[in-house]
Amino acid sequence: MRGLIVNADDFGLSPGVSRGILRAHWEGIVTSTTFMVNFPWAAEMAGLLRRAPRLGVGLHLNLTTGAPVLPPAEVPSLVGPDGRFGRSLVRLLARMRPAEAEREWSAQVERFVALMGRPPTHLDTHRYLQAYPPLCRAMIRVARRYGVPAVRVLPPGVFPEGTFPPWSPAGPLLGVALRRTTALIRASGLAAPDRALAGDFDLPGLLTRLDRVGDGVTELVTHPGEVDDLLRSLSSLQEQREVELAALTSPAARERVQARGIRLMHFGDLTDAARG
Repeated sequence: MRGLIVNADDFGLSPGVSRGILRAHWEGIVTSTTFMVNFPWAAEMAGLLRRAPRLGVGLHLNLTTGAPVLPPAEVPSLVGPDGRFGRSLVRLLARMRPAEAEREWSAQVERFVALMGRPPTHLDTHRYLQAYPPLCRAMIRVARRYGVPAVRVLPPGVFPEGTFPPWSPAGPLLGVALRRTTALIRASGLAAPDRALAGDFDLPGLLTRLDRVGDGVTELVTHPGEVDDLLRSLSSLQEQREVELAALTSPAARERVQARGIRLMHFGDLTDAARG
């Protein structure tokens, strides 16, 4: 079987992003999304999700955008003087206490359940924070604590060639980290896809990724959305979201899925198959 989970990250980041993700599901090939629940408008966004009952909905664990769910005084290593998360990954990883991250992520799971009335299909992390082994361990513990059956896995090779300049140490260092975190997830007993594909794409890039889907289950990580003023204030990833939205809703994408015999699925299908 060639199974493909097409996950749209960042639902709830802004109304425009959320609208774009729903379009990518209704009009395109997106099967799954991950919800950011730490924003004041999260209840409104949860209402939008109820209009898409066939869309798998997981939780996008966040430590870098907006404010924490917990009072800032309870997670001082995660916030600045204004009580909000900082956007710098380097600063976060340098000063963060993993135990505080785990408590905040637990609170985010509880917020998700309160909003949606059920646990998430799976956990993943905003800005790929799970590539850092202490945070990967925290994610695994949170999933087990709350009975979340599945998580994202980011194996080496998840990002396309050319993502990092050849002179940069970032690529080799990330490869080492991803080998460690992949091993942690495989040993955890949690469900996860066999492989993942990430990175920016346009329509030709999407078709190339679809051609790479092999036997087993692959997750395609995507970021579709409509650009709005709120997004501009929160994220540097802006116009690329509309490029991905156009690709994911292109008839050519669905035609390629059908031509290659790919079964579209979401994370809930992983655990259903394991039970069955």
